Amino acid sequence: MSVFKVAINNKAEGLLDVNPTTGAQVVPSIQRTIYVAGPNRKIRELIDGSTFTDCNYWKRFAYPQVPLEYQIVEVLDDDGSIYSDIPGENTFPKVYNLTVTAGTSYAANVADILTDTGGYATFVQITNTGSSAVSVKINGQSGAIFNLDGGDTQVFNAGDLTITALAFDNATGTDTNLQIICAVRSICNS
Repeated sequence: MSVFKVAINNKAEGLLDVNPTTGAQVVPSIQRTIYVAGPNRKIRELIDGSTFTDCNYWKRFAYPQVPLEYQIVEVLDDDGSIYSDIPGENTFPKVYNLTVTAGTSYAANVADILTDTGGYATFVQITNTGSSAVSVKINGQSGAIFNLDGGDTQVFNAGDLTITALAFDNATGTDTNLQIICAVRSICNS
């Protein structure tokens, strides 16, 4: 999820709130508020100067995607995802590099995709680069546990599972390293 700042008032677009005493522009504007429908058709009130977190649909209203006089938002923090009007294309990468210490259980070794990104993974590749086997628990469910031997890779392709979290147990063996590559679905709030 990216963070945006509402920027309706700017010099290229025109100055509405000029202090008559000083001639300085009032920032943020005290007179500018607009209502814009998001990609899910939810109406979002955009008050000049306020910030909000949402998918990169809103980048299409930011400079340089539009000329400065037409911008209504600024991008403060970009998660790197693209936005497409085709919902299945709205994914972005997330990589976890975990060291699973020998003798540790699931609670100590979690890749919490939903909490970290605000979305769920539609594709996951787990590579055990170490020599010890680990047990993998999917989405916190005790009935969804499998073993991943040292040197092996497990892939969940789009359409196989929706993955929100992965947890790892290394009750025996030595420390092992895991690399997890995810394609995370970007979910729009508006």
